[in-house]
Amino acid sequence: MLSIESARATVLSSLGIHQELKTIDEALERLHLFQIDSVNVFARAHLVPAFSRIGQYSLQEFEAKAFGAGQAPEYREYWAHCAAVINARDWGLFEFRRNEYRASERIKPLLSPKHKLASWIRGELESKGPMTIAEFEHDANRRTGNWWGWSEVKLILERLYFAGEVVSSGRRNFSRLYALPEHIDLPSLGISESEQKTELLRRSARSLGVATEAELADYFRFTKTEAKPFFKALLASGELVQLEVEGSTEPNYALAETLQLSHELKFDRPLRLFNPFDPLTWHRDRTRRLFGFDYMIEIYTPEPKRKYGYYTLSILYRDRLVGRADLKHDRQAGALVVKSLWKEDFVDRKLEREMAEPLIAELELAKSWIGAEKLIPPSRGNWSL
Repeated sequence: MLSIESARATVLSSLGIHQELKTIDEALERLHLFQIDSVNVFARAHLVPAFSRIGQYSLQEFEAKAFGAGQAPEYREYWAHCAAVINARDWGLFEFRRNEYRASERIKPLLSPKHKLASWIRGELESKGPMTIAEFEHDANRRTGNWWGWSEVKLILERLYFAGEVVSSGRRNFSRLYALPEHIDLPSLGISESEQKTELLRRSARSLGVATEAELADYFRFTKTEAKPFFKALLASGELVQLEVEGSTEPNYALAETLQLSHELKFDRPLRLFNPFDPLTWHRDRTRRLFGFDYMIEIYTPEPKRKYGYYTLSILYRDRLVGRADLKHDRQAGALVVKSLWKEDFVDRKLEREMAEPLIAELELAKSWIGAEKLIPPSRGNWSL
């Protein structure tokens, strides 16, 4: 049986946490995706996982790599876990998903030349090159009350994007630049659908370290039923092995190669912040099982019912999740505001004193990274700076 301490060390090491990662590329290589989200209270979701692993880095460099910053981006966008930034060479691993969308009844009609609006959209992209949604001049490009206020043009673009008939060639002011596939280099791996799915499950296991079958499937948004035959194939080959983990009521799995590696954690930066869209914390049951930490984003909770705050980040100290901070970048005031700060019940006075200096150091690092000039201490919570 794997002890809970060993399981946590394996998970953290596999996710590139408390490891000697130095670059954005290395962080993406470990995780295979940065989930995109538009919430920008502290920093957009896709920016934070690299910060959690490598510390302060250039936001301009990320912008250039992920979204182009006026040039062709180095990374690509596609629906991996959710909307995500992925390595360009991984584009071909999701061809099966694009094929599924092309065959769906919602999207098939859009691929026909008889669909006038979809054909017009493709014609605009062909003649003008990459365009943001605001640049499509059509009566059907008016917001409605459905689909987050999406216009009919936006809805068609997004469906064509899922099918790979339209792609992203970067972003401008966070607005996606829609393009035709010929406008951007999209490497093809030339492997079968079965090989694509097997490789994605293999990568799930490599990133998560130790996980249940459902967690392995969810990393790239497979259902358990969809993943089952490829999961069984990895088990049968001996690449994936079953193991018991202390405190877990169901089987866990890890790659055989993962269990042979050293998972020594390096605590030169012992305390780190993680957002809700990080693979460390995005699965609530897993976070509760491995860390005894019940973590839920409260964006969708009415304000009077929120316990911790609108957009709390979890706080990892060494190998334990010890609390959460509700952070806001007040751009007008040039400040990183700690709206609230909370420690877990098990954190006693001794541990709180031990963490005081690393906590302030991490918040100062976050302040510097986002370009704020001052740090405002918390006005709520049970943990003071």
